[in-house]
This record gives sequence, C-alpha cells and structure tokens, in this order.
Amino acid sequence: MKLFHIDDDYIEYLRKYEDKIYYNKNKTRPYVGVVLEINSIKYFAPLSSPKPKHKHMKNSIHLRKIKQGKYGVIDLSKMIPVPLSTVTQIDISLISDIHYRRLLQNQYEFILDDEDAILKNASKLYKLLKTSDEKLPDYHKATKSRCCDLPLLENKYLEYKC
Repeated sequence: MKLFHIDDDYIEYLRKYEDKIYYNKNKTRPYVGVVLEINSIKYFAPLSSPKPKHKHMKNSIHLRKIKQGKYGVIDLSKMIPVPLSTVTQIDISLISDIHYRRLLQNQYEFILDDEDAILKNASKLYKLLKTSDEKLPDYHKATKSRCCDLPLLENKYLEYKC
C-alpha cells in the first residue's frame, strides 16, 4: 500500500454523481491505495487528518483509526474506483511542511502495519455495498447509507475518459 493524490478533474467528475466523496483540496488530499481490486478496478480510500472526534470513534468495517485516532482515520466508507492514469504517488520526503510530513510518515507506517485489516475491511464493506437492502439488517443499512454508492461510481469510472 502506498499514498497517492488523485487528479482534481477525476474527483470533480465523480462528485457530480456522488456528493459523499470528499473534496480533493486542490489535489492535496492523500488516498491510500490500492485497498481493493475487483475485476481490474482499483479502489482507493481517503485519509482524514486527526480530529478530536476520532479518538472517541471505534474501528469498524468502514473506518480504520490510525494510532487510536491520534493520526486521523482511513475512511473506507468513502473509497472510490480510480483509474491509475489519475493518480500520483506521494513522495513524503519532498513535503516541505515538516509537521505535515511527519503526520504522513506516521500515517504511512501505521497503514503498513495494519494493511491486512484494511484490506479485509475494504473487502467486507464492498460485499455489503453490493448486497440489496432487503437482505441487510438495519445496522448494515445504516452503514451502507454513510458510504459512497460504489455501483454508481463503478459505472462512472467505466465511462470516464482520461
């Protein structure tokens, strides 16, 4: 797993169809990839900087805390399909802001240590998102309602012209 930036144009293209996708902040939002690969489609999940609320949240199928929330979270509920032509790998050593560089280094080290759990959760979440609501208990429906609409985004991914 590595950290990436995704082109603004692609994020804005997807946001036309799914408003749960995080703003890209001028191609500065880091994504973890590849968290899942299904039928040659690669999925990336956004990182979120640390916030006080993260310390009180629990790890779940759709959220992985980084160092108990101290370094933020990986928001699997906002994972998206991404063409590799739209990504740029982040070289942490080139980041001039020392505090931000240190944060990304800490996040990245944790991600490497937690890779198996991240991949497992992404796979479980994907299966849940592909299951019809009629077959889900209420708590899974609630989880699904917080997530991006992956079936829709997969169609838009396939329509996207790089």
